[in-house]
Amino acid sequence: MKTKNREKKSKLNIAIIGASGYTGSEVTKLLLKHPMVKIGLLVGEKNSGKKIDEIFKQFIGVKLPTIKSFNEKNLNSVDVIFSCMPSGSLSLIIDRFPKNKVIIDLSADFRFKDRKLYKSYYNLDYNDNFSKKFVYGLTEINRTAIKKNKLISCPGCYPTSVLLPIIPLIKSKLIKKTGIIIDAKSGISGAGRNIKEELLFTENYNSVKAYGNNNHRHTPEMEHNLFLTTKIKTLLSFTPHLIPINRGIMSTIYVKGDAKKIHNELIKNYNKEKFVKVSPFSEVPKISDVTGSNLCRIGVMGNRRNEYVTIISVIDNLLKGASGQAVQNMNAIFNFPEELGLDQLSICP
Repeated sequence: MKTKNREKKSKLNIAIIGASGYTGSEVTKLLLKHPMVKIGLLVGEKNSGKKIDEIFKQFIGVKLPTIKSFNEKNLNSVDVIFSCMPSGSLSLIIDRFPKNKVIIDLSADFRFKDRKLYKSYYNLDYNDNFSKKFVYGLTEINRTAIKKNKLISCPGCYPTSVLLPIIPLIKSKLIKKTGIIIDAKSGISGAGRNIKEELLFTENYNSVKAYGNNNHRHTPEMEHNLFLTTKIKTLLSFTPHLIPINRGIMSTIYVKGDAKKIHNELIKNYNKEKFVKVSPFSEVPKISDVTGSNLCRIGVMGNRRNEYVTIISVIDNLLKGASGQAVQNMNAIFNFPEELGLDQLSICP
């Protein structure tokens, strides 16, 4: 979709639904420095009537709209809607939205084209009217489709970190489609802004724990979208872990193939990309290399003792794994430079 003359002359009017969560606040923060947009509406049910700086002190002194409930809002004058609500929320109300709006969803509601698969893992309503209209918003992989569409479903944070290195390798048939093992670790913010006993600081400090019971919801999301993209059925062994840091994901991926060929293929695929960087062979990226940025950094290592190759992929779960990728998708739709409003440098120290 090319930028229209009207869009060149005036800023896009943005609504953020679910503004009081982590992803909503990150979208708000990113868009405040975006030169081509203005935030016209903040929506939230629990915090309706509040200012966002009452919830997130980083916004003190920043002029932003008061948060409204969904029933109080008027979306007619809005150009782009960022939905940062929990999974299961947008699919229930999207039929009430004005037509022809750009909608960028950060939940799982529209990541699946398969009703049975979605319901078997999420046990939520599947919206038949919209689910097949949404494009999976993995920008570097689905850029062409994203540019032609107004309905974008952003990937989960773990799938972003895994699919960016894996999809080009499955497509090129450089790795075996079986025996792929993913050991992934995430900071606590990946669970959202919830008050749960298992997410308390004292429950996680000085410890690391695996979770998901070998049945994590992101496994079918990855396998499903791998198939939609490559037409190759792949089975993944995926185990996520919670680590006692605020943000960041490291996915250690074990695949069978030739390490040098794998490294060269990833460089070939991503050498012109702004937000995916492949490290020199055997150089391992770490989470702090991407914290605060929209980057995915990928490293490849060989193994002398067996046929497995180790791929390390790191992202900031709240940015490239959520809000940053959402803004990147908006930039692609409106033919803006994809880096507009987004950081390409991590926070240091």
